[in-house]
Amino acid sequence: MQLTPDLEVGCSDGQYAGTLPLADAVRRLGRAAVALVLPVEQVASCAVALPAGSAHWQRQALPYAVEPMLAEDVDALHLAMGAQRSDGRYPVRAINRNLLQAWLDHLRGQGLRIAVIHVDADLLPLGQATLLWDSQRCLLAAADETRLALSPAQLSLAGVAMAGDLHVYHGAEATPCLPMTAEYKLQPISLPPLAWMATQHAQAMDLAQGAFAMKSRMQLRQWKPLAAALALLACAQLGFDGAQAWLLNQQADGYRQANEAIYKGLFPQEQRIVNLKAQFDQHLQQGTSASRFSDLLGSVAAAMPADGALQLQQLAFDASTARMELQLRGDDSAAQQALQQRLQTAGLQVQSKSRAAGTMQLSVGAEQ
Repeated sequence: MQLTPDLEVGCSDGQYAGTLPLADAVRRLGRAAVALVLPVEQVASCAVALPAGSAHWQRQALPYAVEPMLAEDVDALHLAMGAQRSDGRYPVRAINRNLLQAWLDHLRGQGLRIAVIHVDADLLPLGQATLLWDSQRCLLAAADETRLALSPAQLSLAGVAMAGDLHVYHGAEATPCLPMTAEYKLQPISLPPLAWMATQHAQAMDLAQGAFAMKSRMQLRQWKPLAAALALLACAQLGFDGAQAWLLNQQADGYRQANEAIYKGLFPQEQRIVNLKAQFDQHLQQGTSASRFSDLLGSVAAAMPADGALQLQQLAFDASTARMELQLRGDDSAAQQALQQRLQTAGLQVQSKSRAAGTMQLSVGAEQ
C-alpha cells in the first residue's frame, strides 16, 4: 500500500479522532511524538517456544521457530517479539520489512517523530477474546495470539477463534449485529474507536525492534493529549482478503501440527507433507485457489440469513474442484430454500447433498 497525500488514515491527537487525508493528518500532528498504528491485515501474528538462554540467542532462533507458520519468506520479514507469556511461549508479529521501511521513510520525510509502532488489533484488552465491532471492519484479538480483521458478515465463520467468553466493544451510538453463535457480552465505549484503543496501548507490543529500534528512544508511557496516534487504515483497505487474514493471522494450537491440519483442510488430496512452506507456495503458483476460497466465503457469508434461522456447523473447501461444502443447522425449510435461491442469484452452482431433521448439507461452487 503506497502512502499518498490523499490516502485516508485514522488520526487521534487527544482532541480529534477520525479519518483525514494523510497530508492533513501530518499537518495536524506537527512535531508531536507519534505512535504509528499498523493495520492487522499487513501483519502476521503467532506465538512460539524458544530455547532458554540469552536474548541474543533467542533472537537468532526466532526465524527458524516462526518459519513453518508463515506463508511468506521469513528472510523478507521484520520479526518483533514480545514478553514471555505464562505458558512459556513468546508472542511474535511479522511484517514485510521493505513495506515497513518504506512507510517509516515516507512519514519521517514528512516531519513526523515516530516513537512506537503498534498493530491495531493489539490495542484491544488482552487476557480474553475481544472484538471491537464496527459496521465496516471488526477487529478480533484472542488470548492465543489470534489477530484478525473481519467484515461483520464474516463473523459467523470465525467462531473457532471467538470460542469462550467474548467481550464485544462498540460505540455507544451503534448497536452491533452479530451473526454468530458464540456467547458474548456487549460493552459500549464512549470514545471514538481509535481514541479508545489508544488508552489500551500499555499492553501492546512495540514493533520498533532490531533494525527498526528508534535511535532516540522516546517511550510513550502515557498517551497524553499532546501524544498522537496515526493509523495507516486506508479506506481501500476495507476490501481486505478475509481468507488471507484468516490463514496468516490465526494462531494454531500445536504449532506445526496445526498448520499441517490447515494445509490438509485446504488440499485434502495431498496427505504427505515433506516441506509445508514449499508445498504451499507450489499450490499458490499453480492456481488461484486462495482467491476462489475468499470469493466463495464472501458470497456464502452475504447469503446467510441475518435472523440466525440457519447456523453454520462445518465448512470445507476442495481446492481441486473449487467447491465449498457446508453443513448447516436449522429446520426452517423456507430459510433453507431462500439460502439456495440467494446463492444461485449470486451466480453460484448449488447442490443440496442431503437433508435430515434440523440439518442440511450444501455443495457450492462457481458457475463454469
